[in-house]
Amino acid sequence: MLKTLCSQIRQYKKVSLLTPLFTALEVLMEILIPFVISALIDKGIEAGDIGQIYFYGGLMIVLAFLSLLSGILAGRYAAAFFQH
Repeated sequence: MLKTLCSQIRQYKKVSLLTPLFTALEVLMEILIPFVISALIDKGIEAGDIGQIYFYGGLMIVLAFLSLLSGILAGRYAAAFFQH
């Protein structure tokens, strides 16, 4: 079955691999964000450590940006599949 599927995607091999990869990366970032928020509250706000607040806040911004970028790229490659 997998062999038949691989023979049917021909020129769409790149987008067939990149779309799920970027989607999975987006989901991973979305899963990690609540853990970072928890660490921000536990290690930064409750402890009163402004350095930890900046660190986890910055990390959360980076994860959100990576999630957004991954979602955009997944959508772009999924749309490229239908343009041919």
